[in-house]
Amino acid sequence: MVSQNPRFGGEAVRKKFVLYALVPALILLAVVYLFIDSWIESGIETAGEAMTGAKVEIDKLSVSISPLGLRWARLQAADPREPMKNIVETGTVQVALNAGQVLRGKYIVETMEINNLIFGTKRTTSGELPKEPAPERETGSSGPGIFSPLTEQASAVIASAKKQTPNFDLATIKKNLNVDSLLNPRNLRSYRMVDSLKAQVNQASIQWQTTLTEIDKSKQRLSDIETNVKSININELKSIDQITTTINTVKNTLNTANEVKQTFTERQKVITESVNTFAGSARSIDNIARQDFEMVVNMARLPDVSMKGLAEIVLGKELMASANSYLYWVDFARKNIPFAKTDEKDPSPPRMKGQTIRFPEERSYPKFWIKKMLLSGGTDAKQDPEFFYAKGEILNISDNQRITGQPITAGLTITKSGSTNLALNAMFDRRKDESLDTYKAMVTGVKVASMEIGRADFLPSKITNATAEASIDVAVPGKKFESTTGIQFANLAFSFDTEPKNVVEKIVRDVLQSITGFRVNLRMWNAGDKFDVAFATDLDDQITSRTKKVVGDEIARIQNDLRNQLNRRIAEKRKEFENLYNQKREEVMARLKTYEGLVNEKLAMVENKKKELENKVEEEKKKQTDALKKKGEDLLKGILKKK
Repeated sequence: MVSQNPRFGGEAVRKKFVLYALVPALILLAVVYLFIDSWIESGIETAGEAMTGAKVEIDKLSVSISPLGLRWARLQAADPREPMKNIVETGTVQVALNAGQVLRGKYIVETMEINNLIFGTKRTTSGELPKEPAPERETGSSGPGIFSPLTEQASAVIASAKKQTPNFDLATIKKNLNVDSLLNPRNLRSYRMVDSLKAQVNQASIQWQTTLTEIDKSKQRLSDIETNVKSININELKSIDQITTTINTVKNTLNTANEVKQTFTERQKVITESVNTFAGSARSIDNIARQDFEMVVNMARLPDVSMKGLAEIVLGKELMASANSYLYWVDFARKNIPFAKTDEKDPSPPRMKGQTIRFPEERSYPKFWIKKMLLSGGTDAKQDPEFFYAKGEILNISDNQRITGQPITAGLTITKSGSTNLALNAMFDRRKDESLDTYKAMVTGVKVASMEIGRADFLPSKITNATAEASIDVAVPGKKFESTTGIQFANLAFSFDTEPKNVVEKIVRDVLQSITGFRVNLRMWNAGDKFDVAFATDLDDQITSRTKKVVGDEIARIQNDLRNQLNRRIAEKRKEFENLYNQKREEVMARLKTYEGLVNEKLAMVENKKKELENKVEEEKKKQTDALKKKGEDLLKGILKKK
């Protein structure tokens, strides 16, 4: 055996350690030290761009080890709808991280301080990202089910609900009113409905006749029953046994007659119910006729006699579009604030065996959690009056609210030019299976230098030099949505682009010129499926009362004349259906009545024969009893004589 010097062996091991472990570690640390700032900066920018859909840029990011944290000098997030503007721009941002949790692969931000948070700043370069193929729409982080964007729902409803401007020129209305064209049968649903009902009656009549043919096949059985009953001659039956046998035969015949009647009754019920389904069709024609009248009035461009909605025609388009703009951010929050991800669904427990209830996990952390975000709006608002500056705090931004037990809450005050102020409170709750977002905002001091109202074909005009304030309440539970917006305009003036073209435009113009303020209420909501919009303003009553006095009576006379002519034509058309239906119904019911009488007649014949036979049995029994009694008496008399 060759001995080995331990000193030389240890030195070899140390050389290998330096070569294979220490040197690479030092190289890795050097690389991390040199590039970690750019890696983290790139990672944050990429994550932000994935969320916003536009460029996110961070300047001068640095990482501190003790205490562990991040700091950067500026952040810009471009607006995907207007790439030359920023959604937000910040000054210095400082982030304090929980070092112990970073070692566990979790990013827990104790505080995040954002200075000079500004909205709507201009960019020197476009923030648009390269176009990529749109991914397939699927259930995402917004929770169970697919959410249709509220902006799409609202835009579709507002566009479809846009009121067509009525024609208020009475002379033109009377001159161009072509009643025959308006009441053309091709335009009337009630006409098409009558033709459809006639076709349905004819089709049903074929089925009724088929059933009646099946009923007619039973006549032979009734004829056989009659023949069998008539063949029984009671006078030829001399013994009780013969009568009893015949009674049993009649009972079988009676059972057959009852079977025939039961089959007929069932078929009679089916036909009668089918016939009666058309009995209420006249009422449904009347309902469609009312809809036809509304359609005719719209085609004639006749205004509603009540004159309601004129203010909506003047003001609605611009105000609805303005209120609709914030739905983009409601969609943004609903899409990007995540639910807790689970590998599999909790199985449904057996009945009466309890259920899974999730509680916050104590002493546990989600993957990502910003506990407190402090916002500072800066001090240079007067230097940039076109931008909005925000301050306040946002709490508990996390990727798993079921672990933190806290929803995201935000309390912000946003100012512009020192006069426009917005107070916003919001909550985003993902702790349950159904999300809940709420917003409450109050805006004051909004300057309206010029806002277009009216339409090209009805009183085109502008609101100028006004101030406005608004309150907005929004609730988004799951797929549902409810929003109420109240806007108050004050200190305003109206300027009109053209002279009024008719008496109604003159009335509306006079009313608008006489006021310096008004209020508008706008409600938007859905119940998970249908999106709807309701518009109301205190201008309506002022405009309506004056307009109705001038043109309401004449419009009512035109409408009544149209209604009378429409009703007369529909009544003539409806008569076609009623005549056809009554003819088919009478034919069917007459045949059913005849057959019902025939069935009842044969059944009564069998029952009468049965009663006759039963009476005959009783008579024969009485005769036999009387004969035995007399024979006994005669026998007793003979015995007494012998004694």
